[in-house]
Amino acid sequence: MDSLWLIVGLGNPGRRYNKTWHNLGRMGVDVLAKRHQIAMRRRRFGGVTGEGRIAGQSVLLLQPDTYMNRSGESLMRAMSFYKIPNERIVILYDDYDIPLSRIRIRETGSAGTHNGMKSIIGHLKDHHFWRVRIGIGPRPAGDTVAFVLDKIGRSAERIVAEVLEDAADATELILRGEHQVAQERFNKKGPLDDGETREKTEDRNIPEAMTGVVQCSADASGQIAEGDEGESC
Repeated sequence: MDSLWLIVGLGNPGRRYNKTWHNLGRMGVDVLAKRHQIAMRRRRFGGVTGEGRIAGQSVLLLQPDTYMNRSGESLMRAMSFYKIPNERIVILYDDYDIPLSRIRIRETGSAGTHNGMKSIIGHLKDHHFWRVRIGIGPRPAGDTVAFVLDKIGRSAERIVAEVLEDAADATELILRGEHQVAQERFNKKGPLDDGETREKTEDRNIPEAMTGVVQCSADASGQIAEGDEGESC
């Protein structure tokens, strides 16, 4: 059997969080699953999984259902079961420090303000694994929690669909061993100019709550669904 790759899409489970900015990682895995006819049906490792082949490699697709701040628990269960090494892990997740319509590929680095990545690095005790960062920025002034949990508006749907295809392309290149090609193709794209940024980010349905305090919610087990800044998140 070929060595298995673990492809993880970060986000929050449930209808409440469908098509929110913080779920672009999960949505990226959906694109890969649809593209390669992999059924995401089996519930295990604290998430939803699907197995198949992408770019000639055996893969396990995983969407953790542990909520964002406990993503590392689900990843570690899958990783330990299959004895998958760090270098065969790819994480897809949203990043508001990257402009909307852009992605970045990295092999190492810090978690930044992303709670899902904090959880993963905390469990792995290592920064060395592949990550595909999907831009949702620039974030408006105001509360970050409200921003990342906002629904993706119609005006941005086409852009999001395109950037998720880019994320899937980048993942395939990594699986083929063409990570340098992926980095050259996507990382060297210049930043959006101010006019393009405004055009692409206007009418993104930023709620009035952006100007106030939005508390993070947790379920009975204490799993927090949202937020990447502040002690409550």
